[in-house]
Amino acid sequence: MIAWAMTLLPIKADLPIAEAGHRLMAAELDIVKAQWMALRASAEVTAVHETRKALRRSFTLFNLFTPYYAPEVLVPYRKSLRKIMRRLAPCRDAAVFRQKLANFQASQQPLPELALYWERYQEHVDHELRDFLGRASVSRVLEDYDEFLGSDGAAAPHSAAGASDLLVRHVLPALLFELIGAVRAKGDKLPSGSPEQFHELRIQFKELRYTLTFFEKLLGGNESRIMVLSKQMQEQLGDLNDAYVAVDLLDGAHEASEEAGIYQAFQKGEVKRLTAAFLPLYAEFDRPKVRREVALVLARL
Repeated sequence: MIAWAMTLLPIKADLPIAEAGHRLMAAELDIVKAQWMALRASAEVTAVHETRKALRRSFTLFNLFTPYYAPEVLVPYRKSLRKIMRRLAPCRDAAVFRQKLANFQASQQPLPELALYWERYQEHVDHELRDFLGRASVSRVLEDYDEFLGSDGAAAPHSAAGASDLLVRHVLPALLFELIGAVRAKGDKLPSGSPEQFHELRIQFKELRYTLTFFEKLLGGNESRIMVLSKQMQEQLGDLNDAYVAVDLLDGAHEASEEAGIYQAFQKGEVKRLTAAFLPLYAEFDRPKVRREVALVLARL
């Protein structure tokens, strides 16, 4: 029986930075908790999606807060949760693929052989996921992580030397502008970015987007310009990545090769369309005015 961590208090500007990390990690674990039964029982698509997002945000938190924890404290949790994440990926990719294929069939033309092929594939990967999640070792992974997050004294015993003096308001300004700079470094390769470069931009931007979300109440809420733009960009990059993934997945659909070719041609067209639509959106984000607005909000912390 897993003893789950309790929901923790909101993040405030005067909270020690290590404690902020602790609370945010616990919040993501609570999402895993809420989805776990549906995930174990049937690999239900919403449960897969929400669990995967919570784990991705957890990995971002590990990246952000490692400097404020004692050396190696977060390493075992990163490694063990990564194993669960890898098992979720095929289920998520298949579910997204099938939903977009259903949309295509409704608006363009039926592809029954391809739909049946991916229905069987979904059943296969979902079955593998349920088997994996049923292992006692997976439950132990979550129990260990929950024990760490629920320990008395919160993050203090695990903090790096000097971290107890650093508050959220001390760290957040430099942290955000470092992440914005990392996104801009990837964005400078546009508009001629390769699929791999767009993937790198998506990963880097996702880290920025998640960080903005973690601290959104301190940054003016979800209606601020950078929050609105970041949401739009993440959605666009997510759709573009799904199109790239679909093109690759269709190479293996040998049992429905003719229909796979039809749908692959459509997805290649989607790659071009989504790439073209992303470029002006990125230009809107990468402006001095946006960075100035962020700086003014941070200056008030």
